[in-house]
Amino acid sequence: MKSIFQIFVFILLHTSLNAQITPVNFFSKVVLKVDDQTFTSTRDTLSIQGNQHIRFAYDEEQSVMEIELLPNPTYPIRTLKLLPSNDFEIVDSLLNINQMRYRFKVKFKHLTQSKFLQFNFSIQSDIFVQPYIHVIKLFPTSFTNANLTPADNRLFVGEERSFTIETNRPENIDFNKQWTKGKNINYKFSQKQGDVKIHLRTSRAGKQRLQISLPLKVPNFDQNFQNLVYELPPIILDFDVKTSKLIFLHTNKTDVTLNSPNRSKGIEIELDYSPRLELDKTYRVEKQEKSGGWLVAEIYTKSVLSNGRVLCQLRTFNYHRQSEGYLYVKNGDQAKFITNFNITPKTVISRVEVLPKKGNNSKGNKIFAGEKVEIKISGEALHKTKLSIDGLEIIPSDSLLRTENELVILARIPLRINQTKVNILNFNAPTGFSLKVEEFQIAHPLDFIKISLGGTDEYIVSDIEQAIFIKKTIPDILLLFKNKKLDNGNQLFGKQYIEVEVILSDKNNRLLDRQTIPNIVICPGENSPRYKYYDTRNCGMQTINLNRLLRRKTYDLEAWDRIEIVIKHDRTKYDGQGFYRKAEIILQRDASFDLDVSFPAGLVTKKVGTEGFGNLSGVSMAIIAQFSFFQKNRIAKPRPFKFGVGFLALNAFNFSENNTSRDVGIVLLGSLYPLPTRERNKLSFPLYLGGGYFLSENKFFFLIGPGIRVRI
Repeated sequence: MKSIFQIFVFILLHTSLNAQITPVNFFSKVVLKVDDQTFTSTRDTLSIQGNQHIRFAYDEEQSVMEIELLPNPTYPIRTLKLLPSNDFEIVDSLLNINQMRYRFKVKFKHLTQSKFLQFNFSIQSDIFVQPYIHVIKLFPTSFTNANLTPADNRLFVGEERSFTIETNRPENIDFNKQWTKGKNINYKFSQKQGDVKIHLRTSRAGKQRLQISLPLKVPNFDQNFQNLVYELPPIILDFDVKTSKLIFLHTNKTDVTLNSPNRSKGIEIELDYSPRLELDKTYRVEKQEKSGGWLVAEIYTKSVLSNGRVLCQLRTFNYHRQSEGYLYVKNGDQAKFITNFNITPKTVISRVEVLPKKGNNSKGNKIFAGEKVEIKISGEALHKTKLSIDGLEIIPSDSLLRTENELVILARIPLRINQTKVNILNFNAPTGFSLKVEEFQIAHPLDFIKISLGGTDEYIVSDIEQAIFIKKTIPDILLLFKNKKLDNGNQLFGKQYIEVEVILSDKNNRLLDRQTIPNIVICPGENSPRYKYYDTRNCGMQTINLNRLLRRKTYDLEAWDRIEIVIKHDRTKYDGQGFYRKAEIILQRDASFDLDVSFPAGLVTKKVGTEGFGNLSGVSMAIIAQFSFFQKNRIAKPRPFKFGVGFLALNAFNFSENNTSRDVGIVLLGSLYPLPTRERNKLSFPLYLGGGYFLSENKFFFLIGPGIRVRI
């Protein structure tokens, strides 16, 4: 029943004619825990454009955050649901802890790239008729620094030099890829292999100052943690720009391949125009300015183009990397110009392997539908490649390895790929290397198998934790395989290879039957996205009737007989992994009926209609058809009492002539036995209580007394 205050709030929020829904704060406090830091809504809230955001700082792009929500008692919550988002994935689902707080955990995908980050909740509450969407806005911050420390501060007019900017968070720098104009030193930025590089070029000689500002995508907090800072402190450097006696000539190609055609015929390139550059002349290209250097290449100047550049023929003879220094263009032994470009070998791929998700061991060339993999390619001159993989989606990433000899490609395999092999292409031409597409083969928990007893009682194998007691005859036992549970959505497990062992034994653990069913193969059902791609030729049936395999049938078993069903994965198919479960089924009985012979002695019998307490008899003999009762959920453990009906030979072993008390009676007898132990299994001393009718004297009687029970 709602409180008066809740009814008042409900009326206030819903009865206004032109009202928009007033925001309701369902949480008194929100706590964010990320990267060993804690942020709260009461201490770390920022007001941005009239909206409240909870600030948090992060160190990793894919940080994991734990969130705690403390409910506001003013606005009770009936149900709370976190709505999905492309900005994060749920690691631990939303958990209600004793109605005191809610907790969940998420892993962000790309914090720097995420815009308008927030948690959206759907709330069912008594104060709203429809579900209420509650929004918690987040504001990420991250400490970013950057510095530029060139090895030397010399530049040459017309030369382009590049330097790496040292920063702890290159992905957070919002740099411009276009050249600046009109500055003492013009610059632009680029990013390669996760590093931010700055390129410098100037046409002014003398002392020149470089001043650059680096804007941030995600802001810093200032030193007092008061203001947001969207730009790093400016980097200021002074360079000594010199006019080189050797004019620098830029080429239109920065990478040239050293091969037989380029050595003999050469390739066409374009050079910057210079009045000092003679046409129809062959220039020698060496690595050193002084004479005596080895020949790297030859440049033959052909003609001046309309774009103001010079068309040349380049023939290459040796390797060169730009990082090794300048190339000198010589007329004979006299250096006239300088230039720089890479002369590298022909691209050759020597090895392709798929990296495992953890560790450094090779996964070979196998890939699986639906997974995201890193593919390592080894060889030569790989920096010049433009690789693609037929049928796969290449995921761009600046953080992966890319050198001349090794590169790593991040790729996603489509869930419904219909190829068994995918080729690796370079500029759309086959490289001769390929990857093999295989189906997942992961051991699935045994919740897709059920044990059916007689078609009525069904048990999920993975849920069986203790013995199953059955009080009725089991006509058959079926193993039911629910193959639609194997591949669920994007989580694939593939074929399941199962072994089953069935053991029948009696209550004394004597073996009655034993059968093993190997090589059971269960294929995923039609709901699997890979259903039509599985090889189903060796897949088994969906139901196995164990009675068809057992020599001793389950309906022939007696009380307290035991059925053990061991179900396990064939671990040779799963690299030693797999699940195991043993189901123990016991045929329980509440009572049993048997014929018992005992020798009661010292019975006190009281005949109906006679005075006194009765007579004390000698050794008698009783033959009783009686019922025994068993303890619940204990195997063949009787209760200490029995009931039955039969014959009692009173004083049967007194053969004297004056024995007048000998008689035979029909009795209804109850017996109280001591609990059986190892010592009392053969010999026991029960206590009898009952009544009956003497046949000779035609009288009813009652009796009580001890007896001796011997089991042979």
